[in-house]
Formats: sequence, C-alpha cells, structure tokens
Amino acid sequence: MTHFVDGAHNVICDRTGFKVKSTDTRKEWNGRVVRNKSFEERQPQDLLRSVKDRQRVDDPRPEGTDTFLTTNQVQASDL
Repeated sequence: MTHFVDGAHNVICDRTGFKVKSTDTRKEWNGRVVRNKSFEERQPQDLLRSVKDRQRVDDPRPEGTDTFLTTNQVQASDL
C-alpha cells in the first residue's frame, strides 16, 4: 500500500501483519486494529451473566460412626 490516499495513513494489521490504509481498518472490542477482512465480532457468550448456583444440601446429616466386628462376631441387628 504505497499509493496516496488523502486523509489516510498506513497501518499494520494486528492479526495478519498486512500493511493497509487506515480507512480500511476497524478497531475490535479487545483493542486490536485489524483490516476489514479480518474483523471479528465479539462472541455473544462473553456477555452472558451466570445464574447463582445454590450449593446447599437440603437435609444435612452427619456421617455415622463405623462399627468394626471381630471374626465370627454377629450384631443383634443382623439376626
């Protein structure tokens, strides 16, 4: 791009590295100056708000204690 354009100057595209005129560039949401062919819209998913997750157990109960039996020992509840 060595030709003269009134009111324009040469710019290096941040994405491709091509030299283009300033009238053929656009600024992206992230601050990059890119040529019109390389311009990308911002992803709509970036603008979504998340829903707060309720991380609570409805009926919390402590874990029971472990009961270890010796060999051939039977508990009354097993009979």
